[in-house]
Amino acid sequence: MKKTLVIVLSVLAILFVQCKKANTPEQVTETFIKALQQNDFELAKSLSDSVALQTLEMIESFASQMGESIVKDTSLPTDVENIKCEDMQGTNMKKCYFTTQGSESYIELQKRGKEWKVVNFSKEGAEPSEEPLLEDIDLTDTTDTTIDTISIQ
Repeated sequence: MKKTLVIVLSVLAILFVQCKKANTPEQVTETFIKALQQNDFELAKSLSDSVALQTLEMIESFASQMGESIVKDTSLPTDVENIKCEDMQGTNMKKCYFTTQGSESYIELQKRGKEWKVVNFSKEGAEPSEEPLLEDIDLTDTTDTTIDTISIQ
């Protein structure tokens, strides 16, 4: 009886430690990219926020408008290697570089509460958008008020 209790407690302790470590930037990067590679958009969206979440929703919407469905396929091979995350100066963000299918790319993550969320990622080998995230834009800056207009005659 005592051995069984010790084993159960040991397993619970291991699970607790694993769950506690499950939200590092490296782990989120790997899980997110693998989800994309297997068309698991629900999992990818659960790990996303901001621009990344909007992009995933746009991809799903576009596919459905074209009469296509995105089918999750966990049998598809995944390939995410050499994940290295760096702090982005002056923010609570990380830029995580990785290699997949022989190409280097990166995603950007931001700490939201206790979780790391993907906020920007590259689409089909393209570099992620260099546009600032909405949260990073100072909306009180009114120094540039030039507005371009187009006249249609």
